Amino acid sequence: MKLIVTLVLMLQSLLLAVASAATPAEISEMAMEGYRLFVRDSLPDDRSKGYEIMLDAAWEGDAKAANNIGWILQKGLNGTVDIPGALRWYERAADQGLPAAALNYAELIFSRPDSLVEPPRDIRRLAKAAMLAGTVLAMGRGLPYDYRKGEELIFKAALLGDEDAALTIAQQLEMYPDSFSYLPIEELVRQCDALLPIDSRNLSPNTDPKSIVDLLLTPSYWYSRCHSRCQIP
Repeated sequence: MKLIVTLVLMLQSLLLAVASAATPAEISEMAMEGYRLFVRDSLPDDRSKGYEIMLDAAWEGDAKAANNIGWILQKGLNGTVDIPGALRWYERAADQGLPAAALNYAELIFSRPDSLVEPPRDIRRLAKAAMLAGTVLAMGRGLPYDYRKGEELIFKAALLGDEDAALTIAQQLEMYPDSFSYLPIEELVRQCDALLPIDSRNLSPNTDPKSIVDLLLTPSYWYSRCHSRCQIP
């Protein structure tokens, strides 16, 4: 009998939790209200209240709120700079497909290579984020149009091992051989190699930088780096 009563109470609690759960629209509105309070900051507790509301919305799954929390922690707008915390929230939002969060995540790690905590995992995530942000920037959908910055991020994603990025570069070079030649490729290689393990770097100690640049502007090279996404022509 006691077991039945316990089960009934548990079921009632579960039904109440489901019934009281906020809808995505309500969570989004909560995130906006928190943001408005935070930036308004006209009353003593506006900023802290706004932060807490945004944090609740972020935990509930709102990607924009998660991205805003990341930005606040990165810049120390809530009193303390917290780079690891910022990256975790950017990751959360980028995993939901938010281009702004993917861009923030990529730019933060490229500017702070020391922020890598789990290099293999973080590098894969960084490559994916750079590909997402680069594609959106190059198309001007979801982020302000910036073709050069977009192509730089796509190139970095490929250098870090993203096969979708490698395929994109290979196909574009086939159609337009001069593509990417305007980019500071040697510098992009060095930025990415600074994050990669020694045995995975694009530029080995005995390699002439000029030769690697020429190689990286050939479609066949990028096709050779596609293992599961494409086949070498």
